Amino acid sequence: MARLKRLRIERFRGVEPGTELVFNDTFNVLLGQNGTGKTTLLRLIAMALASNFEALEGENFALEYEIESVGLSLAVSVRNDLSEESMPEARPTRGRQREGSGDGAGQGWSYEARVRFHQHMPEYRVIMTPVGAECYAGNTLVPDMAIPVSAPFHSSFLLWALGDIFHEAGEQLGPGWRIAAWHDILNKDGNGRFDEALNAFEEMTGKSLEEDTGDCIEFPILKVLRTSDGNASIKLSTRVPPEVVHLIESSPTSLDAKTPNLPHTELPFLRDVVELFQFSGADLSLRLNSKKVTNLGEELFYAGFAFTFTLEDGSVITHDALSYGQKRLLSFFHYLAVSEDIVIADELVNGLHYDWIEACLKRLVARQSFLTSQNPLLLDFLPFASAEDVRRCFILCRRELHEGRHRTVWANMDEENANAFFRAYRTEALQVSEILRTKGLW
Repeated sequence: MARLKRLRIERFRGVEPGTELVFNDTFNVLLGQNGTGKTTLLRLIAMALASNFEALEGENFALEYEIESVGLSLAVSVRNDLSEESMPEARPTRGRQREGSGDGAGQGWSYEARVRFHQHMPEYRVIMTPVGAECYAGNTLVPDMAIPVSAPFHSSFLLWALGDIFHEAGEQLGPGWRIAAWHDILNKDGNGRFDEALNAFEEMTGKSLEEDTGDCIEFPILKVLRTSDGNASIKLSTRVPPEVVHLIESSPTSLDAKTPNLPHTELPFLRDVVELFQFSGADLSLRLNSKKVTNLGEELFYAGFAFTFTLEDGSVITHDALSYGQKRLLSFFHYLAVSEDIVIADELVNGLHYDWIEACLKRLVARQSFLTSQNPLLLDFLPFASAEDVRRCFILCRRELHEGRHRTVWANMDEENANAFFRAYRTEALQVSEILRTKGLW
C-alpha cells in the first residue's frame, strides 16, 4: 500500500520556505489554532497523492514529495513560476507534445519525477517542461523513450510522464507487480479530503461542489456495459466501493430496475453503519444518469448514490432525513470503503458520538491517516509506542510575525517535546489532550 513519506515546501503561499515534514505510516495529526493552515496542508497532501495541482495553476509554488509503495518509491519535485523570467526557452526538447493538450506552453511550470525500484534496476528520472521531456536511467539519457508533455494541472499527470517507465519495469518484474504498483502510485483519482462539514456527503449523493477547492474528491461514477446476452461489465468506476462493482457484475439482472437497489447485508460499509445507527436495515440505490445503445450493447451511466433506511419500528426514511452526525458517519464510512490505504479527514469527530469516534479510529489502524481536530475526543484515542512515534505523529501549525509579515509555520514536533510527552504518556494518569495542553502544544 502507498504511503506519503515526506513533503518539502520551498514556496507555497505564506508558508515558511524550507519547511520539511516527515510522516508516520499510521496516524498524522495536525495541531494548531484556527487560521494556522491545517486545512490548507490537508488539501496540499490531497493534491500530491492525486498527482493533480489544478487548483494551484495560477499560483507560484515549489514543492517536493515522496511516496513509497511495495517495491518502489517515487520522488517528485514540481514548481510553477509565473514571472516573465521563468518562461521556457532553452529547455529539454526531446519529448513529444500532445497536440491540443492544453499543457500550458509558455508557462513557468516544470517538474522532475524519480522512480526507484527495490530491485537491481537503475533509478529512472524524468525531467519535464512545457516544451519537452527527457528521461534518464541512472545517469544515462534514454533517447528512444518518447514521453508526452503533461502539465501538473490535470488529473494524474504522472500517468503520462511515467507510463513507459512502468511498462518497461513491468516487463522485468512481472505483470502482477506492474498492476499493483500502477494502482498504488499512479492510477488513482485521489483519496481527497474528507471535509469538516457535509461536502463529502453531498458528493456521495451526487451533488457536485460548485467550485474546485483543491480537495480532489469527486462523486461516485459507474459506467456499465450490458450486452445482449445479459452480462454486465464495468467500463468506468470512480469512488465506488468494490463490493458494489462486484454485485453489479455478478447480478446483472439488478440493472433491470431504473435505480438498482443493493441491500446493506451485501455491503460491509453500509452494514457497519446500520449497526452503529441501531437501524433494522438499509439499501443503496444507484442513480441512473443516462443510457445509450451502442454496437456492443446498452451503456448505463450512474452518478451518485441514494440511501433508504429502515428503522426499528419498521418505518422508512431517506438519507436526507438523517441527522448531521449520521450524514457525516455514513459519508465517512463510504470514504473508507473507497480509500484503501490513505485517509485525509478534517475535523473528523464533528457531530459524532463518542462510540462512533472509537469505531472510526479502529478502522484507521491499517491506513495512513492525516487528521485535524479541535475536539480532544479524537486525540485521546491515539496510541503511541515511542517518542519517535510521537514526533512523527504530531505536526504543529502556527502563525508568526517575520520581518513585519505573518507567515505560516508547519513542523513536526521537536525531539525534546516528543520525549517529554512520551514520558508523561507512560507515567501520568492524563489523557493525550491533557498532556498536550499542559505542555502548551495544543
